[in-house]
Amino acid sequence: MDNTGKRKSLYKGQPGVVLKMQAKEGKGDELFEVATDLHYNGDVDGPVDWVLCRTKNNPDVLWAFEFYKDDASFERHYSNPAMDEGHQRILDLLGEMPMRADVEIVSSDKTDR
Repeated sequence: MDNTGKRKSLYKGQPGVVLKMQAKEGKGDELFEVATDLHYNGDVDGPVDWVLCRTKNNPDVLWAFEFYKDDASFERHYSNPAMDEGHQRILDLLGEMPMRADVEIVSSDKTDR
């Protein structure tokens, strides 16, 4: 909690997911566009903090780091059938199945030690 009693945006134990997605050749920009749009869909259970990254030498690989309010919102987001269409659009752009790791924050510049 911060000094106003509100939960920090990134906190120790916060649930998240790391995804590595390999787009079909030449589809990296489209993958980033669709993934970005998907994060602005108004899902109240969607990630509260997220970042999409790429390496300088491979524009067709997307690395996504997403963090959720709590475990319940994380579960609701990934089981929400309303998200299926957007997630399918992502899958259609991929050259292989994504790598996914469910994670939780241990420490960051935003968390208490």
